[in-house]
Amino acid sequence: MLESLPENRTGADGPDAGLADLLNRALTCLDSLGDDYTDYRAGLEELQQRLSSGRFRLAVLGQFKRGKSTLLNALLGENLLPTDILPVTAIPTYILPGERLEAEVFFEAEERSPIRFVPSAERSLADFLGEYVTEAGNPNNRLQVDRVEINHPAPLLQQGVVLIDTPGIGSTHRHNTEVAYRILPQCDAALFLVSPDPPITEAELEYLMDIHQSLPRTFFLLNKVDFLDEQERLASLQFLSEQLCPICQGVPQILDISARKGLKARLDEDPEGWKKSGMRRVEKSLVEFFAHEKKQVFCESLQRRVHDQLNNLHLQLQLSLSALLLPETELKEKIAQFRQSLPAIEREKQAAEDILSGDHDRIVTRLNEEVAQIRARAREAILARLESQFLTLADTEELERVCRDILKDEIPVFFAPEMRKVGQIIQQEAIQLLTLHQRRCDELIEKVRQLAAELFAIPYQAPAARQSYLSYETPSWSSQLFISDMDPLGQKLSRKFLTRKYRHRKTVKRLREEGTRLLGLNVEQISWTLRRGIDESFRKYQAQLGEQLDKTIRATREAMEIALNKNESLASINAAREIRLGKAIKTLGELLLAVRKESC
Repeated sequence: MLESLPENRTGADGPDAGLADLLNRALTCLDSLGDDYTDYRAGLEELQQRLSSGRFRLAVLGQFKRGKSTLLNALLGENLLPTDILPVTAIPTYILPGERLEAEVFFEAEERSPIRFVPSAERSLADFLGEYVTEAGNPNNRLQVDRVEINHPAPLLQQGVVLIDTPGIGSTHRHNTEVAYRILPQCDAALFLVSPDPPITEAELEYLMDIHQSLPRTFFLLNKVDFLDEQERLASLQFLSEQLCPICQGVPQILDISARKGLKARLDEDPEGWKKSGMRRVEKSLVEFFAHEKKQVFCESLQRRVHDQLNNLHLQLQLSLSALLLPETELKEKIAQFRQSLPAIEREKQAAEDILSGDHDRIVTRLNEEVAQIRARAREAILARLESQFLTLADTEELERVCRDILKDEIPVFFAPEMRKVGQIIQQEAIQLLTLHQRRCDELIEKVRQLAAELFAIPYQAPAARQSYLSYETPSWSSQLFISDMDPLGQKLSRKFLTRKYRHRKTVKRLREEGTRLLGLNVEQISWTLRRGIDESFRKYQAQLGEQLDKTIRATREAMEIALNKNESLASINAAREIRLGKAIKTLGELLLAVRKESC
């Protein structure tokens, strides 16, 4: 059913040859500088490896439960990736071209060997993957899986394409949103999937801004249109287009599809159903893109990241050389000026931390409001049922037994979904607040770098592709719900000594108090669990981003201090170092100009 694909041609004289030469020259340049720039070397070597592999990484991105895994299954023509009514994908899955279907699971601990799997009649690949990439099989990634790679013989992959199934943003599961953001620097283009249930959210628009900044090409798909009539379909397309226009700076092309019906058509070998599902248009768009634009977009994606790496390295070398060349007195003055500027930076950092603290208090207040509403709903849903039994059942032993059953049955049914609901609300708000805080810290970090550049009259250019990361951990829910431990044996003893009316009144009072106590314990379980998660997430976030800023300040200050120490060392050693730095700066300057001019 897949349209024929042109032969994939690459060669040493292709459009990526210039970028490969730039990377080789940059690494050779670093060889002359010793071990002072190992982090830059590692970053450039990773980009060199991506370029040499020639594999184009196309990720399916979007909010959880938009149908990303189903879309990939449709494109591949089989039920390969797990799908469910609940958020599923927790680990990024890379689908690579291969001669036969097989999978390999890689773990975060490098010393742990990968697990290889070949599907058989006894066990499918979907069953195997379910143990590692889903929240059901691997909750909160307790197995510490880094990624899963699948080799697949699909024609769509034979053009050097790697498809990536990503965790969706906005779910309540740990790691998912974090991984969805961190995967962006590894991608070259994206299929961004939305659906009308609900329409595109604020969290998705925020995510799209990062995608638009990081990736040169994005395809927009509106899924699940088979649940809409024609008027609803057109209205959904119009609404989505209006939301995307400000981000895309123009009217985007949106393909409306039903991935579910497309998958069924592929499995049934139904070309007409494939066409009606909208998937034929997606397939055609991808085939044309791979044939005519893939190489250009691939090079543009890598160019952005190479430019950022070289720009950062160039600035660091310029700072080192400028500091080294300055007379000792002037260098000390520059160091003093930088130090004098740090209190202002520290005040801005403190202001950002105060804002974060205020955001923390606001989200805790929101949590308390949600908890109060849960408490009220619990009383209405559960205690009201007890009250009705108090009025209708006269036998105290029967009354206690019935109330015990009500509490035993109703508490899990009521509180489990309430836990999930409030957890999702709080997490989504926390992610939005932490995203804003991340941007404030990014601006502060860039301000420090720009300040150092200005002090030493070094041209400064902000990075083109910001490294996106986000971290918010959803707490693990306790399954130990508080269930009544009331014992009706006391009724048999009291029946011998107390009047029926007195027994009934005392039993009702005790049951009412016990029911209220049990509801309170469950409500506090929600409040305590989420509050602990909020406190820990905000604390970790503040510490991590504070460390990023401190690291930037420390690196800049150390470069100046090292230069000051070098000034006091042997002149011959300094002269050699100046020559090496000067040559490296000149080379990197030429490389930066070449990257900016490079047209893939």
